Formats: sequence, C-alpha cells, structure tokens
Amino acid sequence: MTSSSYHGRVAARRPGGPRIARRAGWRPVAAALATLALTGAQSAAAESWSIASGDVEVRCRLTVGGSFNIVTSAVSGTLQRAAADGADYSGELRVDLATLDSGIELRNSHLRDTYLELERGPAFQDAALSNIVLDDPLPAGADRHDTAFTATLSLHGVDRPIEGEVELRQRDTGLRGTATFSVSLEAFDIPPPRYLGVGVRDNVEVTVTFDAAPADNPPGGTS
Repeated sequence: MTSSSYHGRVAARRPGGPRIARRAGWRPVAAALATLALTGAQSAAAESWSIASGDVEVRCRLTVGGSFNIVTSAVSGTLQRAAADGADYSGELRVDLATLDSGIELRNSHLRDTYLELERGPAFQDAALSNIVLDDPLPAGADRHDTAFTATLSLHGVDRPIEGEVELRQRDTGLRGTATFSVSLEAFDIPPPRYLGVGVRDNVEVTVTFDAAPADNPPGGTS
C-alpha cells in the first residue's frame, strides 16, 4: 500500500469531518428557527384592541324610591394587554360626558353644568377607566370569560380606584366586554344631585358595554 492511498483512506474515515460539515449546515436553519420563535413570542406578547363602539348606562336611585337611567354611546379608547397570559391592560376606556342623556333636557343641563361642571376643563369633560387589571387572565381560546377587575376611574377631576365585574366574549371580529361597577358621587367631589326637590342616592350603578376590534398598531407602535 502506498503512503498516499493510506492517507486518503484515513481521511475518508475521519469521524470529525462529516460531523463538522453537518453542524455547519444546520447553523442557518437553527438561526432561522430562533428568529421565527422570537417573532412569534413578540406577537403573542402584545394584544391591542381599539374600541369600535360602546354604551354606558348609569342607574341613579332616588331618595324617595324609584330610579332613572343616564345613557350615552360616546365611548372610545384603546386597550393593550402586555403579555398573552397577562391580566394587566394599558390604555383606557373614555366617555364624553357632554353626551349623557337622562331623557329630560332640563335635568341634562343641571347634570352638565351644576354637578359634573364640564366648563371647568378637559379633566371634567370626560370620564376614563385606566390601569385595568383582571382577577383572572383571559384564557387563550375561551369564548366567554367572567371575572372581577380593578381599575382607576378618572371623573370630575379626581382619580379613584374602583372594582367591579366584567364579562368578556371573544368573537371573530374582536372582543365584546360588559363591565359593571358602583361609583360613590361623594368620593369624586360631586354634590348630591337634586331635581324638582328629589335627591339621588350617593352610589350609582354603572354598566359599560363595548365592542373592540384588533388595533392595527398597539399604543406606542409605529404604522
């Protein structure tokens, strides 16, 4: 056997050679898979919805018995969940208080001018729910989810924590939510309303229903 043929047969059997070639070939594939995994994780981490429509109903109980409702459909805002399995939402639900309607125009005027004092500026013209935290996160793939929640309510120039219940329904077009909570007028420095000598009790019951569609860009994102 010649020296050259011997070295050629040894090189062909060398175990390191083929393995090194296979590892080098897998590196671009592994890098691509890692990139796809990271992109998917980032997409799942940020879920954002824009409020497409909504309704607010405020039930006011009278001191002499009975009640009346104040309503509006002027609901707007954007909500973003920081993580796919998270319970914290940034953004806000905002309501234009100038559109509140009690069914009686004189009572509407008293509500806007005497009690809500809308002329005092932007902090008095809207009500907003922010810093929303669900007690139980919305499960992936769940058609319906009922849970308690906490949030910050901004009203009449005052920020106060509130708590309530919410029902969330996932739809092909987005998310529908119905939230209920109680508000103390005194806690927001709103004087006890009176109309034709009849007063309103301090605690009013609020129901907010909204339909939200996936936002093109999350808050702070780029178009």
